[in-house]
Amino acid sequence: MIPQITVQLYSVREQAAADYEGTIRAIAAMGFGCVEPAGYPGSSPEKAAKLFQELGLKAPTCHGPLPVGDKKNAVIEEALLLGHEAIITGCPPDFKANFASADSVKATAELYSEAAANAAAHGLQVGYHNHDWDLIDIDGAPGYRIFLENTPDTVLWEADVFWVAKAGLDPVEFLKEIGPRGKALHFKDGIISASDTFTEAETDSGKIMVSNSSPFLPAGTGQVDLQAASKAATYAKYIAVELDSYTGDMLKAVQESYQYLTSTGIARGNK
Repeated sequence: MIPQITVQLYSVREQAAADYEGTIRAIAAMGFGCVEPAGYPGSSPEKAAKLFQELGLKAPTCHGPLPVGDKKNAVIEEALLLGHEAIITGCPPDFKANFASADSVKATAELYSEAAANAAAHGLQVGYHNHDWDLIDIDGAPGYRIFLENTPDTVLWEADVFWVAKAGLDPVEFLKEIGPRGKALHFKDGIISASDTFTEAETDSGKIMVSNSSPFLPAGTGQVDLQAASKAATYAKYIAVELDSYTGDMLKAVQESYQYLTSTGIARGNK
């Protein structure tokens, strides 16, 4: 079955902060039946849940903190309120430090395994969203493989195909390798060859990478072969639109991405 299209709401964070309800209504009007929250700028989980219900939107995934430690119950309660199937980290809790060595990756895997067990008790999964820096070799082996080898298959890997390509890997082969962990994917597009610098920043949902330039483009207009990737995304239930930043009208870029992904059969929406 063709995956459902969703949109990572971090893309429209500025619009949402100014008018959360109006932004979500605009996204629903485009034809999106799903969204992927990453915090609730200008709103709250409770208000968002009511708005999503009114508009017939589902939020099967989110970007948020792991359900571990003192935050465990609060994270799980919020996920249940929003109807999430999976809680996915935009970045790991300690950012690049989590992928500094093989031992640190193994410790990170242990943390995600603990989170997965906590989430499973409530019918939820957890997952990891990659950038490019966590796909490099560590002590002679790809860091992500160390993570995969030390976590159960129930820990999802939300592959971001732009970052996979940016790391010099083939998105098609990467999606084949993660297999059933690739339940939700980011079909991000942009200029892979752009020379840019990414730095760490804090958001409501955790740490992220911020670029000093804007290599991101609407789906189908960049250098990532999204159609080839879609053929390898055999386990995907959800395909997400995401642009970390954009030099033009972000809502227009989201709509153009929707049109491309649905018109080509990569994903399905409500229009």
